[in-house]
Amino acid sequence: MSKKVAINPGWEYYEKLTFAPAVRKGNMLFISGINACRIDPDSGRSIAQGDIADQTAEIYSRMKEILEAAGASFEDVVATTDYITISENYKATAEVRRQYFGESFPASTGVIVNGLLGRGVLIEINAVAVLD
Repeated sequence: MSKKVAINPGWEYYEKLTFAPAVRKGNMLFISGINACRIDPDSGRSIAQGDIADQTAEIYSRMKEILEAAGASFEDVVATTDYITISENYKATAEVRRQYFGESFPASTGVIVNGLLGRGVLIEINAVAVLD
């Protein structure tokens, strides 16, 4: 039986935490919820900026780093879950997805929620990839 392996592409932020951006077990990779937050150096608070398409682009950029750290790519992603706080302009995220997945999107679920962790966060995405 294979062990769970934490995947961190070298992000210092996660060195202080008890969880990682992703976990691999065997040929399965779970990427935990990623949002577009940055730590504001003045306040120390997590803040996300931009509209839902901007935030989605930031998320997929980070997801690419995680996938590469696990020896994977967007071709390996089989499912995503988008947690969104607004539905307006959500269709704009499809163009961002095309930039990373091409025309072959993985299975996807959208869940509208009342709020997400971090100020200004409009979307958070998790993903599952099958490697090999």
